[in-house]
Parts: sequence; C-alpha cells; structure tokens
Amino acid sequence: MQRKITLLFIITSILVMVTGCVTINLESSNEKETSKVEDVQSSEKNDSNKKQTTNKDESSNEDNSNKDNDSNEENSNITIVIDPGHSSTGTSGNEPVSPNSSTTKLKDGLGATGSYTNIPEHKTNMSVALLVKKELTSKGYNVILTKQDVAESKSNIERADVGNKNNADLVVRIHADSAENSSISGASMHVPANNEYTSSFYKISKSYGTTILNTYVDEIGIKNRGVIERNDLTGFNWSKVPVVLIEMGFLSNKEDDNFVSNTANHPKIAKAISDGIDKCFE
Repeated sequence: MQRKITLLFIITSILVMVTGCVTINLESSNEKETSKVEDVQSSEKNDSNKKQTTNKDESSNEDNSNKDNDSNEENSNITIVIDPGHSSTGTSGNEPVSPNSSTTKLKDGLGATGSYTNIPEHKTNMSVALLVKKELTSKGYNVILTKQDVAESKSNIERADVGNKNNADLVVRIHADSAENSSISGASMHVPANNEYTSSFYKISKSYGTTILNTYVDEIGIKNRGVIERNDLTGFNWSKVPVVLIEMGFLSNKEDDNFVSNTANHPKIAKAISDGIDKCFE
C-alpha cells in the first residue's frame, strides 16, 4: 500500500513538471510569435513612413522644379541688354550728348586702369558682363550683349541703339569708377535725370537702379555711394528704354581695385548684379 502511494506521488509529480514545461514553452512560443508580429508591424510602419517621406520629397522637388520652369518661361519674354563699358582700342572723334545737341563727348574711351593691379577697366567690364549674361540666361532671360570682345569699339550712341532696336526691358551698363583721391571707395548707380529725352523711362530706370545697387552692396559688402541722376551721359539721352549704369567700385582705391579687378571675384560680382536685375522683374 505504501509503495502504491509513493508511486502515485512520483507519477503526479512528473505530470506536474511536464505540464509546467509545456505551459512555459507555449508561453515562450507565444511571446516569440507576438514579438515577430510586432517586429513585422514596426517594419511595415517604417516602410510606410519612408514611402510617405520620399513622396513628400519628390512632391516638393516637383513643385520647386515647376516654379523654376514657370519663372523661366515668364523671364523669356524679358529682354536685358548688357553693355560692357569702353574697349581696348577706343574710337576717335566725338558725338552729340543728346539729340540735336551742340555739346559733344568722346565716342568711346579706353576707361580707367587699376591703380594697384594695373588691370584696365574695359577688361574687367567685359569679364563681368559675360558672367552676368550667363547668370541671367540660366534664369530664362533673353540677354543681349552690346559687344562680344574688348577690342570691339562702339560709340555710346551705337550702344544705346542696341537697346532701342531690341526694345529692351532694361539696359545695364557695366563700369568701374576712378578718382584722384585714392581714399574714395564704394559702388554707385547712375541713372538718367528727368529731361525731355528720358522722361518716359526716368522713374522706372531710377527704381531699377536702386534695386540693383542695394542688392549689389548687400551681397558684395562694399560701401553704398547711392543713386546719381545724370543729364550728361550720351548713352542715357539717346536711349528710348530703361537704362542704368553701375560703377562696381573705384579702381583708384586699393581695396576696391584689388577686389573688383580680380577675376576670381567676378562670379560673385556678376551674381550680385544679376540677382538685383532679377528682383526688378519679380
């Protein structure tokens, strides 16, 4: 009898242990399965988030691309004439400052020369003008240069005619300044004064000139010498379209000359000028 009880106790104990192990294994298995399900759900959620982010990025890029395309299409109807001042040869003789005027000025001079770099103004003007054209063309504008080479000489009346014949929305004349006083520095913008020849485009020229100059000095970090109205510039008085003339800096000033005449700085200068022009037509 005692043996039967002992045997029964042993059997019962074995059954309890087996049942417990099965339960533990089942619970462990369930935990693993649950963990797998959670991992799959987490992975699917991450994939979904990645797809949403990618779609948003693609949508944003498409929107920006569409805006750029729209802007370029609008700009294609805008004609900008860029006039690099002076030449390496010059043109002898004078021409009337304004239609029917008895006052005359030199048709085309050689321009100034850097007092410290010894680089001629006409070379700097052409280098910057070509880069301004490149910048504006990339924005979709119709850009025309009054001349293609530093040796090509055009009188100021001939330069004005390029803008007139192309019915330019704006003519931008590229120049650098000079003075006897080497301490004078900074950039300025020359615009037509309000006279009988310029009254139809005086206000818009001054507005454009102010915008371009402010953008230029902000981006370059050069002194702002302001907007100057001129009655005596042939290229203004013979023009029939908006026109401005930027003086990028003083070649007679050491700091200005070293900056403006250095070709390494011309992309920055050209970008500042073209950014200013772009703002005029926003």
